[in-house]
Amino acid sequence: DIGIQKILLAHLEAKKNDAEVAFSPDGIDELNKNITKLNGGKFHQPIYRVRVYEKADKFAIGSTGNKSKKFVEAAKGTNLFFAVYSLEKEDKKSGAQSVRTYATAPLEMVINCQKKNPKDWKAELDSVLKEKEYVKKEAKLLFILSPNDLVYLPTMEELKNGVGEVDKKRIYKIVSFTGVRLYAVPFIMAKTIVDKVEYSQLNKVEFTDEKESIKEICQPICIDRLGNIISLGY
Repeated sequence: DIGIQKILLAHLEAKKNDAEVAFSPDGIDELNKNITKLNGGKFHQPIYRVRVYEKADKFAIGSTGNKSKKFVEAAKGTNLFFAVYSLEKEDKKSGAQSVRTYATAPLEMVINCQKKNPKDWKAELDSVLKEKEYVKKEAKLLFILSPNDLVYLPTMEELKNGVGEVDKKRIYKIVSFTGVRLYAVPFIMAKTIVDKVEYSQLNKVEFTDEKESIKEICQPICIDRLGNIISLGY
């Protein structure tokens, strides 16, 4: 509705283009009190709800035939790939000479990398993430995680001397990613008993009970069909 657009834009301009102030509950009340003035002196019904335009982040499903004209869109929050990097930089807190940096790769970006370089799409994704400045160019890709992957959290002693026998209590299952934040749960958990109580309001955690950051120390685990550990680390 072009008429409503003009009223909203005039109201937004009156609030110095601060959308949070203009469309807060008080701002909307003020909008409707002055709606005739904002509409150029013409009467207009109060405005409480409007349709909002949203740009679709769509991409073609293929390149041959009519596939190039068919588009799909990933659902919001579909973050399926989390890249973990190592950057040579001294950590003032721990004194470590390298720190980890992170990037959540959009689904479209990963699909394009898999189509462009099926045999080594991770290397292709690494170059794209650096090209688009998701991470610094000097950072080294360690591994890429997806939901339901298993990771092991080595202790401080194991980080220094290497992992001997795996402590199964320190194995976690990846749940989701948001930006540079990683969420997981202990691998033995199938479903929460008390909703939003056992593992925070989101039923997932970023830190262990000992306040260890999962993303900072985790190492990927590869297992066979019987659950035996095939390999550990990266």
